[in-house]
Amino acid sequence: MSRLVWAAAALGATAFLAGLAFTGGRGGPGLEPFRPRGLMTIPVEDVREVDVTASNGHWHFMRTQDGWRATIGATTTGFETRLDSALRLLRNSGPDRVLTEAEVNQAGAAQFGLAPPRLRIIVSGSGASVFTISFGTTNPIGLSHYARLEGSREIALLPAFVAEEWERMGGTP
Repeated sequence: MSRLVWAAAALGATAFLAGLAFTGGRGGPGLEPFRPRGLMTIPVEDVREVDVTASNGHWHFMRTQDGWRATIGATTTGFETRLDSALRLLRNSGPDRVLTEAEVNQAGAAQFGLAPPRLRIIVSGSGASVFTISFGTTNPIGLSHYARLEGSREIALLPAFVAEEWERMGGTP
């Protein structure tokens, strides 16, 4: 009887592996297709202009047929790559948490460093689509930056790497 059980188990395991091979694997968490979860809904390839205002300067970038060019502010070599990277992060990296208007009022809006903001980005896409976000201070443990979309009363906690990439653009584009 033992041989019969082992043969059935081997046959079952073989059928399971064959099923995985022919169906492309198993579905479930972690295996779903990538979807951007960032606050910016404009596709990166549709972005035409970017305006960056920081405490240390102001930059304006326009996308031409030849790539990005700066119309305001001095740039350094490779700014095009950093700009594309910063746009992708803003589109793909979602907030860690979103504070509701009630939570913001209870905590006191001044503590988030958004009046005035440390960094303000205006992204213009094709057509009339415009996305504006302001970054404030970091949270107490330094892993996220407070950010607010223009016209919103909520405050998002965006991962620090998103804001840091934009600070690089505003600090040394």
